[in-house]
Amino acid sequence: FFFFSSRRRHTRCSGVSWARRCVQETVSTQSTWGYQDLCKFISNTFKMIANLRFRHIYGDAIREKYDGTEYTTTSSESCLLKGNNTFFAWPWRSTGGGTVAVLRSNNPHRLPVQIPLIRGHAGPIHDLDFNPFNDYVLATGSEDTTIKIWNIPEEYTQDLNEPAITLTGHQKKIGLIQFHPSAENVLASVSYDETLRIWDVVKQEQRSQINIKETPYGLDWSLDGKLVATASRDKVCKLIDPRANQIVHSISAHEGPKSQKFIFLGTTGYGLSCGFSKTFERELKVWDLNKLDTPVSVTSVDSAAGALLPFFDEDTGCLYLTSKGEGLIRFYELTDEKKFHLNGDYRSNVPGRAYGFLPKTSLDVSKHEIARFLKLTDNYIESIRIICPRKSDDFQEDLFPEARSEEPALTADEWFSGRDELPKRRSLRPGAHTAAGGQVRAIKASGPSQELQERIEKLTALVGDLETTVNNLQGQVGERDQVIQELRAQIQQLQTENDTLKAQGSQ
Repeated sequence: FFFFSSRRRHTRCSGVSWARRCVQETVSTQSTWGYQDLCKFISNTFKMIANLRFRHIYGDAIREKYDGTEYTTTSSESCLLKGNNTFFAWPWRSTGGGTVAVLRSNNPHRLPVQIPLIRGHAGPIHDLDFNPFNDYVLATGSEDTTIKIWNIPEEYTQDLNEPAITLTGHQKKIGLIQFHPSAENVLASVSYDETLRIWDVVKQEQRSQINIKETPYGLDWSLDGKLVATASRDKVCKLIDPRANQIVHSISAHEGPKSQKFIFLGTTGYGLSCGFSKTFERELKVWDLNKLDTPVSVTSVDSAAGALLPFFDEDTGCLYLTSKGEGLIRFYELTDEKKFHLNGDYRSNVPGRAYGFLPKTSLDVSKHEIARFLKLTDNYIESIRIICPRKSDDFQEDLFPEARSEEPALTADEWFSGRDELPKRRSLRPGAHTAAGGQVRAIKASGPSQELQERIEKLTALVGDLETTVNNLQGQVGERDQVIQELRAQIQQLQTENDTLKAQGSQ
């Protein structure tokens, strides 16, 4: 008991440190426990630790950086830094409207004084998101109430001022935006007008609108795209069916007044909320989506003030937790008891202004890299690799199961018609797949649908026939008018002759 309850720090084994804290907390609340109860608890704890696959992971910052960066000072609920296999983007500092910087991945260097920027919004950028099926398409949401879709050119050397598509409809500034995980060109957005809206991007149509009744704090799609989760200032997390335009469930997740988030935990059937307790402690709660009355587990994090940013890897069950203004990234693993166990952390003395989680297809699997973050600081951006050490250099099947593919599982029309599909998967083994998302494919607003085009052609042909008929009738009317005029002339002549005859007869 002295070994577990002592204050000596075990820096190399976070599992022992966690077990010691569990014993301290448990014994303090279970004053009636005996020696056998304590031994059983310690035995079960170590069995749980032994079953953790990622208890030895650690973070490693890549030495090469993107120096000379600038960032917006506008506050936002978004992580404000997004990336894919080809690019990463973040809001750039500007004095007028909102601007966005887009740089190529895997090319760290010192930025020149002037770099090409995306300039098209009249207000600051509050969120952005790359199309998961097209690396060259970026969506931005702004304080000017619009969402703009941009085509990033292969040779990005000049400012972009004209978006490919503009989505309008929100009445106040955009809070958060996110693309559908499996259906192509479907986008969700929440705004300070207290609405959630679903867009068909290519057709530039708003297909759904739900009143969430409060200022939004969080937005997340379920993995199959059937539900959308929002968190808001009223301390309520809402699960919404976007095609039925209705709120399915509401959860009073956290009692603290600060920002909170809700995310879906892949295909597990569970969700995660992170926020603040009544005593302003940051905490995590796991929820069974089929039984949302009480949380399955509650995990206390710390007493820091920053709002938590959760990033969940559905392939490995790992959760990465950080916050703006901190240099700390915590590594958690979801256990069989649906509780998050702290495996370790990455610490830095330099606080991060924004963090971005890159897709699994951008990892270097030869170095056993299971996740990668982008960290934006005051004057540079660096990459942080999360590594699970292995003795062998061979491809590790258990570390790298099939990940999300760059190919959509559904079209927008199929999803809006009621179909649901999980994202397509592909192998991460080197050479097993060629990424489709890295090919340049410009997005543009679609013209009329085929059915509408056929109707237009039929109506055009009908109008042509009617014009021909009218012209023929006009010709016939002209001929009849001429005949009538001739008859009238003859009648006039006969009347004249009749009047002459009557005059001669009277003489």
